[in-house]
Amino acid sequence: VHGATRDKISVLMLCVGRFALLVLWAAHAMAAPGMWRASIEEASAEARAANKPLLVDFRADWCAPCKVMERDVYTSAFFAAVAPRLVPVQIDFDKQRGLARKYRVEALPTIVFTDSYGTELFHFSGYIGPKTMEGLLAALPSDIGEFNRLGRVLAADPHNVEALGAMGHDLREAGLFLTSNEYYARAMARADRTAREAMLDETGRNYLDLKQAREAAAVFEKCLKEFPSSGRTEGWTIALAQAWAAQEKPERARKVLDTYLAVHADAPDVAAARAALP
Repeated sequence: VHGATRDKISVLMLCVGRFALLVLWAAHAMAAPGMWRASIEEASAEARAANKPLLVDFRADWCAPCKVMERDVYTSAFFAAVAPRLVPVQIDFDKQRGLARKYRVEALPTIVFTDSYGTELFHFSGYIGPKTMEGLLAALPSDIGEFNRLGRVLAADPHNVEALGAMGHDLREAGLFLTSNEYYARAMARADRTAREAMLDETGRNYLDLKQAREAAAVFEKCLKEFPSSGRTEGWTIALAQAWAAQEKPERARKVLDTYLAVHADAPDVAAARAALP
């Protein structure tokens, strides 16, 4: 009896082992070359049906980092686990230069994440290791329904100010600050004064979040110059001082705050920002 039991246990363990190998093989297969769609059109049709984003991978046969990514990233267990959340498409840079220009691909590899219609959400150029890829996928919005709606509007009317501004706002809310500013820049070229003020404000705050202090300072100086009577001037003054301080220019930060306090003595937030400076 004991021998029979041992035989049954051995058979069971063998089955479990084979099942585990099958699972690992399946995970690998999901990230194998066969997972790639052949064109943006094919990938977009599938993505629209499932309300998924696209991962567009620009590569070339001569690109050594591209091959390393195919070996180390796209065949990883992590990528296999997240692959069902998106629709991957691989583009040969040499054969589709027009598409590469559309997505501003200047170096390889370049990964572009888009909504279901191919409207860019953000992109990343250069070799992307497993940890970086994990961070990029974490930044990808889980619900792209609103991005798809705005993408449809912009596909029909690329200069729609309301849709461009809404895309900029939603991208900022998703933490995609750089792409947010790109949409805001397009919108502000045609926006009225009221909409431009709000977009310029968020553009500056995007730069602060990106830790691009010089660009942030330039935007907030423009805000104060163009809209001197705005109710946002106190916040802009504090943000401008933060931008100067981030550039290790505390004397300019102090001057900005002191100038404001000389005119607006009752501004506790500005006074607090001034007191926090060295």
